[in-house]
Amino acid sequence: MKLTGGQIVAKALKANGVDYVAGMPGDGSWAVVEALLTAGTDIPFIQVMQEQSSVHLADGYFRACGRPMAVLLPVPLGLSKALGAMAAALADSSAMLVISDDGVFFDPRTPTEGLVPGITKEHVQVSSIEQLPQALRQSFDTMLSGRVGPVSLEIAHAVQNASLDVSLAPATLRATSEVQRPDPRLKTAAPAEQPVAHRIEDSVSDLPVLTVHKPLAELHSVLERDAVLVIGAGRVEAIAREMFPSNHLCTGRVGTPGWAVPAAIGAKLAMPARQVVCAVGDGDFLQSMQEMAVCVMHSIPVVFLVFNNSGYVSLSDVQTPIVEQHRAGEFNLPDGKPYSPDFAGIARNFGLEAWRVEHASQLNPTFIKALNSKGPSLVEVITARGSRLN
Repeated sequence: MKLTGGQIVAKALKANGVDYVAGMPGDGSWAVVEALLTAGTDIPFIQVMQEQSSVHLADGYFRACGRPMAVLLPVPLGLSKALGAMAAALADSSAMLVISDDGVFFDPRTPTEGLVPGITKEHVQVSSIEQLPQALRQSFDTMLSGRVGPVSLEIAHAVQNASLDVSLAPATLRATSEVQRPDPRLKTAAPAEQPVAHRIEDSVSDLPVLTVHKPLAELHSVLERDAVLVIGAGRVEAIAREMFPSNHLCTGRVGTPGWAVPAAIGAKLAMPARQVVCAVGDGDFLQSMQEMAVCVMHSIPVVFLVFNNSGYVSLSDVQTPIVEQHRAGEFNLPDGKPYSPDFAGIARNFGLEAWRVEHASQLNPTFIKALNSKGPSLVEVITARGSRLN
């Protein structure tokens, strides 16, 4: 039977157990998108709001369940925006197939060709449709063998739209390597089911929330035992990793700001039955908060816990012992007063349930509401800037 290059790609993804494809469609990838959504393939396409988020989402998914996703990125702009995310996935041994086109619609091309091989396990280029079935199988074998990691597959636009008269049984497209290795910080065996949340017995004062410790401790008391905390970069990560030594995912070696929000979405797709909470600072959240739209469009009930101290305060903490002025990491108005968006209000405009917490007594009931929400939700917690308070 005759198959287009896009249909061959879709069949290979299906044969290798790929459950989701994330990315941004472009002029060079319509044939692949069409094939993904065709009856018989039916692989959901998760359209993100910014290209690098698709790689972070696939990263979180793989680290949660040990199965790779595919990512679809247009050339040149989409792929170039995702280079840092691909480097982070390679550093953290996170497997995924990054599919792009040859940029035929752009002249001159953005010079990504020389950069991609250095941030992936392998960069495979396909210039004829006859090469495509073997290239797909080779990509999955390389991705999943040895030290796993991302593989880049560049398929010429002409190849995606060309046709080949071929019979492809799933076994001819399936990789010989297979891996299911969730992040070791996650407990893969879920314990007996626990109540969603209950109020802790300790009395809670009505003092303003000044620390990261207090909200995390309160969250810990109401989470199910197998819940997963996805932790953003910066001060939150340093504290949360101590308080949640198991069942957490963090930014890893690179410490990429903007990773946590899409990674939490990927983790929830991988583990739909488990609670997933994304704990992130406001500066980190600002880099990828647009992906809340993905949660709403696909009904992915992640809880976002945003610690708002009006800045990249972990950077200010580092600057303080070195220089007297350390406001480069702070968000301030011209008069020096702290500046902050209304994150809870923004989340509501995206379609999430959202709450703003300014006092310790609000933490427990608010977390219970968020965890029991039927859709995505956000809790904004106002915290102080001073490192001595955290």
